[in-house]
Amino acid sequence: MVASKLGVSIAGLARGGITDTLTTEQIEAVKADQPEWLLRERATQADVQKQALRIKEKKADS
Repeated sequence: MVASKLGVSIAGLARGGITDTLTTEQIEAVKADQPEWLLRERATQADVQKQALRIKEKKADS
């Protein structure tokens, strides 16, 4: 749940050093802070989603 609220993967949370459950207030604080790891992991997540869509579209064309 924390990963989806932050827009990253579970692995991205771990890479960012988040291994425990966060409260809503803590999640909001991380979002407000915009730490470097969060920006990087959101970009990674966006790339993964873009690639998944590309593959899905390619399979649909076949």
